[in-house]
Amino acid sequence: MRHQQPAGATHKDTHVNQFIPNPHETETSGLNVADRSSELADQHWDRARSAARAESEGIDLSDAHWGVILYLRELYLRQGLPINARTTARALNKAFSSQGGSKYLRGLFSGGPVTQGSRIGNLRTPAYATDPSFGTSY
Repeated sequence: MRHQQPAGATHKDTHVNQFIPNPHETETSGLNVADRSSELADQHWDRARSAARAESEGIDLSDAHWGVILYLRELYLRQGLPINARTTARALNKAFSSQGGSKYLRGLFSGGPVTQGSRIGNLRTPAYATDPSFGTSY
């Protein structure tokens, strides 16, 4: 039996619209490049610190690794921390497509190019970079 509305009643949409964030917006989109530049400068980051962290994770950094790490740092400086890791993964895949994209990046960073690359590059890891339920990392 179908529920019928009383005569004269108007149909009211009871569906809740899901908020879908703009993928181009970032967590730090309100900050300008100068603020992000200061944030990175305050870290006193250097290659030796990244190399030591990579070594502790079983990675001997090559020029290819440094290319990805420096790209991630530049991307952060230009755009800020993305609202999710997928945004960074897409940018990496596009930037390194001539080398093989995600397959190439996974070969360099087995712990995920976004997750492990950001960690080694002393950057905050974007939200949803790992999914423990699937055992995956971007």
